[in-house]
Amino acid sequence: MNESKIGIPFEIKELAPNTVYTTWKDYYNLNAGAIILNNYIVIIDSLSYPRQAMDFRKRIEEKYELPIKYLFLTHMHGDHVFGMSAFKDLEVIGSKALVENMKGKLADSWEKEAFDDWKKEQPELADFIEEIEITIPQKEFENEYLLEDGDLYIEFVNSGGHSSCSTYAYFPKDKTLFIGDEIGAGYWIFMSDPTGNPDKWIESFEEILKLDVEKIIPGHGPIVSKEYVKEQLEFMKELKKTVLKAISEGKKPEEVEVPDYPYEPAIDWQIPTALEFLFNHYSK
Repeated sequence: MNESKIGIPFEIKELAPNTVYTTWKDYYNLNAGAIILNNYIVIIDSLSYPRQAMDFRKRIEEKYELPIKYLFLTHMHGDHVFGMSAFKDLEVIGSKALVENMKGKLADSWEKEAFDDWKKEQPELADFIEEIEITIPQKEFENEYLLEDGDLYIEFVNSGGHSSCSTYAYFPKDKTLFIGDEIGAGYWIFMSDPTGNPDKWIESFEEILKLDVEKIIPGHGPIVSKEYVKEQLEFMKELKKTVLKAISEGKKPEEVEVPDYPYEPAIDWQIPTALEFLFNHYSK
């Protein structure tokens, strides 16, 4: 990836009166967004690099003429948190699981040496990587958190599917929901994080289908409706049944015949890694 592709062909898209988002198309259609409350704005995820995030922040502040008060992180994966230094003056909201996972990442895979190695591997990105600065969320919650501003509010729920810290943000006023990487719309399921839980993933989809939601902003890909949630839910249930049957028959992950799904993997390793993940989970 060259430096020219790090910027976003910038467009702030108004999904509903108080819900906006932007997409970095060159990285699997990565999404970030914002919810406009009465007196302030809440940013949802930070994009991959601080320069992207700063551009997004500047345009949001100019357009809506309100202060940005909070940054909410849907989960700990780098493409959703590495831009967070653009918001380091804000209070960061995240689940308790997110705080634990981020501390763990800082202790191993997010050490300075790891970022230095990244810069050596991709010198064209060195200036962008140098600006990455990780901070731990100051406002943490166990399972659910309600953020209120007058008559408007956002519900944050730790769903724990894609990763143990995966959390969605539901905004009833606009009937919108930021779901993070629980959905990568248009792609095969992003199922690889060892902290994830397929059963919690299924349960969270069942709960989301009960909500009054019309538009869902995935971590990657185009805006979807509850119909997409239903589609992925049914596939995940079928995949679970297939894996459980394979385990009972003494098969190996590579011997599983994966059920049909209308979307292709974004990366070659997605399906074999997902099968290893499911075998490990259900063989315990």
